[in-house]
Amino acid sequence: MKRVIFIVEGDTEISFIQKCIMPYLYQKGFTNPMNAQKIITNRKKNKKGGNVAFEYLKNDIERVAATRNVLITTFLDFFRLPTDFPGYTTDSLKIEQIEEAVRENISSIIDRAKFLPYIQRHEIEALMYTNMDGFNYVVDKEESLNKLKEIINQYANPEDINSGSETAPSKRLMKIFPYQKTTDGEIILEALPIDDIRSKCPRFNEWLENLENGIREDHF
Repeated sequence: MKRVIFIVEGDTEISFIQKCIMPYLYQKGFTNPMNAQKIITNRKKNKKGGNVAFEYLKNDIERVAATRNVLITTFLDFFRLPTDFPGYTTDSLKIEQIEEAVRENISSIIDRAKFLPYIQRHEIEALMYTNMDGFNYVVDKEESLNKLKEIINQYANPEDINSGSETAPSKRLMKIFPYQKTTDGEIILEALPIDDIRSKCPRFNEWLENLENGIREDHF
């Protein structure tokens, strides 16, 4: 049985995969062993995570691929993605261009069908705007809750919330309440049903569809 490995940026992503995505997949009947790991940036110091250069991601993919019998996927933010990524663009509507270029670059060390690169538009915080369920757990002030409702009502697709230095999904949260990614972010995401997120966020939904199809296949 093929293992599924998620390679991600940081603690919030690890938590989201382990507490939300994996249980969701298991509930759908998948029984494959699954694991999530942060990108290693310095093996000697055991430093992991962060918005890191492409070479570190490639190194990790190569190490995981060497174990064989594995399906590898990523969960990376488009916001502030390093410019050394193959096919790099600042246009969030062309993220597929980066993902395809990454696949091509990795093809020499792994069969491309075993590798599913995914870059979230614009960042993981975009998913939090699916509805108010998560915000209701971490925000107390009515004024702040109303501001969050306004943003949710403004964007039918939370992934359209842009990634400017002051208007990225996370930056908006920081302006509305004292948002802490590794605490508030995990609570917000855990409160959101994955199917609700899928119904509002088409890129995220497509990633899960591709991932489920990849797991179902007898060979990759």
